[in-house]
Amino acid sequence: MTKRDPDPDSDAMLLRMKVSIVGSEPAIWRLLEVDPSLTMDRVHEVLQTAVGWRDSHLHSFTDTDPFVRLRAVNGIVREPRRWVPLDLIEDSDDDLPETDWTLGQLLTPESGPLFYEYDFGDGWIHRLELTGSLPMPANTPRARLLDGKRRAPLEDSGGTGGYHDLLDALADPGHKDHKDLKAWVAWTAGPWQEFDPEQLDINAVNKELTLLFAAPSASEHGPGSESLTQELTNRMPPGLRREFRSYLHAAGLDGPATVEADVAEAMTAPYLWLTRRVGLDGLSLTAAGWLPPAVVREAMTELGWAKDWVGKANREDQTLPVLQLRESAQRLGLIRKIKGRLVLTSAAKRLLDDPAGLLLFLAQAVAHRHRHDSERDAALLLLLEVAAGKRSGWADYLEAVAFGLEALGWRSHTGAGLEPNTVQALLVDAHEVLLNLGILDDRFGLKANSVNAPGQAFARAALHS
Repeated sequence: MTKRDPDPDSDAMLLRMKVSIVGSEPAIWRLLEVDPSLTMDRVHEVLQTAVGWRDSHLHSFTDTDPFVRLRAVNGIVREPRRWVPLDLIEDSDDDLPETDWTLGQLLTPESGPLFYEYDFGDGWIHRLELTGSLPMPANTPRARLLDGKRRAPLEDSGGTGGYHDLLDALADPGHKDHKDLKAWVAWTAGPWQEFDPEQLDINAVNKELTLLFAAPSASEHGPGSESLTQELTNRMPPGLRREFRSYLHAAGLDGPATVEADVAEAMTAPYLWLTRRVGLDGLSLTAAGWLPPAVVREAMTELGWAKDWVGKANREDQTLPVLQLRESAQRLGLIRKIKGRLVLTSAAKRLLDDPAGLLLFLAQAVAHRHRHDSERDAALLLLLEVAAGKRSGWADYLEAVAFGLEALGWRSHTGAGLEPNTVQALLVDAHEVLLNLGILDDRFGLKANSVNAPGQAFARAALHS
């Protein structure tokens, strides 16, 4: 959640400062204009956003480079001043709370540069150097990125030396660790932004800086008042929100979320067939609770599934496509079982002759009808990947969803990362719907998971619901 700082004085000034990662070659730097009344905890947030870190490690500010030994003056070595978050104050009597000091107090023409250390293991040292000041115009942002070069190094890449070695290995296909490091980079960078060490999107950074100081929106006043994508974004770690928002934009969520009537009828054919076959009078099941053999065979034939199925395809318990369709329709709220019969729900009765309405109903159900919050989050992340249309193999979908789930805080029972089979289990219901609608086409493991425009529109409708 964002927080709002007090409005600046009418005669306030802006500080212009250059931020450089010490030891980076080629240089990684940012030129910023910042309100000097911001406390250093807010300056930390500005730096994380502007440089592109994910705020997953500790940090501190010092008035000298922490890696440079100070010289004695008159036999006395002055101890550097250090400003840290409140939860680190108790670790040292000498540290100062960053919440009690402003940028304007610490970075002055007389002070010399400040230093910001992020990740005490990798030791990323940022030099903050004052380059000028200017009056703050009305309605000006509290922080703004003017210029810069190159994206932030990858988190946990070993400091400047380790990061430079990593880039060298990535650029050399013959390097002994090239393949392993490439895989590590893909996972660490994540699925929402391709790793490019030269990339810097100044406009995207400034949008995030604006949001950082925005007044609380209406969506923060109560549950249920924000969109699904807003809610997911707000739950992401702050350092990942810019990447996630950029991916939401790339997924075209502001694009069309409707499907032509004839296309909707073709997509919903399995559910239409089943609900119409059950009909207003209902459908009797066998004594064992299965669909009658003739109905199973009819489903496989009329839905075009028999040609790819080995066997008689007349027993529901041995004909997975039909069994899964029936179970999916029950979970989605289209049919229910009462006293040995399948009957339509009131929603299904209204949609028997409305394929477009049925498609919208299914989109809403995929987004909202889940047995556990982890299944819901997994389904929403899968829908985002479908809307983006950038994945092909199912393993790629699982990897992307796993990254998103871990960013949202989900872990395995052991605390380790999520394995593909764990993510697969969370996606069983959503995956089945996408298969039945023809959005994913690998029901029998024979094809790639290509996604067409109607499939993307369905995913957008679900995420908008």
